Formats: sequence, C-alpha cells, structure tokens
Amino acid sequence: MATPATLPSGSLLDEKLKKSSPGKMGMIIFGLMLIGGVIYIVNWLWNDLSIVHTGSIFPYFLLGIALLIALGFEFVNGFHDTANAVATVIYTHSLEPHVAVVWSGLWNFIGVLTSSGAVAYSVITLLPVELILKVSKGSGFAMVFALLVAAILWNLATWYRGLPASSSHTMIGSIIGVGITNQILHGASGVTAWNGSR
Repeated sequence: MATPATLPSGSLLDEKLKKSSPGKMGMIIFGLMLIGGVIYIVNWLWNDLSIVHTGSIFPYFLLGIALLIALGFEFVNGFHDTANAVATVIYTHSLEPHVAVVWSGLWNFIGVLTSSGAVAYSVITLLPVELILKVSKGSGFAMVFALLVAAILWNLATWYRGLPASSSHTMIGSIIGVGITNQILHGASGVTAWNGSR
C-alpha cells in the first residue's frame, strides 16, 4: 500500500514571502521616506495655520484628531485596495508579492500626482453645505468623524470577511449617510412655517 507524499508545510506564497524580505536597507529607506512625509505634512500644516488666530486650542485639537482619523482611513484604504489590485498578479505568480505591492503603490502615487482632482471635488459636493461652513463647530467635526469612522469600520469588516469592496464607494456611502442624517435631524430648522398671513 502506497503512502501519500508529505506536503510542504507552507504554500508557495509563504515560501516567496520568506525569501523576499525587504532587508535592512529597505527598512531604512522606508523609515526615511516616512520621516520625510511627516516633516512635509507638519511644515505645510504650520504654514497654512500660521495665519489663523484663535483664542482656543480646542479647534486645533479636533483638527488633529480629524487628521489622524483621515490618515487611519487612508491606511485602511491602502491595504484594503492594494490587496484587490495585486491579488491577480500574485496569485498567477506574474510578480513577486513585495514587487507587486511596491509597483501598485508607485503607480497609485503617480496617479495622485497627475490627477486633476475632479473626482475628489465631485465627492465633496455630496457633503451638506451648512456642515462644511461650520466645520470648526462641533457639528462639522462630528460629521467628519462619523463618516470616516463608518468608512473605516466597513472597510475592516469587509477585509476581515474577505469580501471585495471599494473604499471609495464606502466613503461615498458614508457621506450620503451623514447628509441624510443631517437632513433628518435639522431639515426643518431653516424653513419658516407658513402661518396663513401675508
């Protein structure tokens, strides 16, 4: 009676990932790029906010939290959409996993640099105008927090369950949800009731 051959403990992808680690030089380059990005962001924020004079630090605190949540969404968006983008070339062994992820990131970066921003501006038009104008107030920050946290939670849930989903469509759904909720809560606040007299 023939005994079945023993299978290797890991898959071919696991073996490739073990062989192609980024190494010390790759980690140093990544760290330098990360530090450079943080310095760039802080520099531009400092320049943009230097002309704003306010007596309270609270709006800056809320702005910082909003930026951290937005960066969290971008991080989740990155690993969520990169997995969708590179799954085929990794599965078919067309590219090594690390090469595929770097290649995807490079072309996404080039796309951001060369795009006109028309899609982003059209998405912004979905936001309730009165909340955008009052973004320094509590309701504006609550709107930003709600839509970003909802999008992050949905992306994490679909990623965990292995469901293909678009982060951009998730963001649009969050924006529409915030707009509908704002309309339900404050829809009649700007409308004067007709009392029959002229």
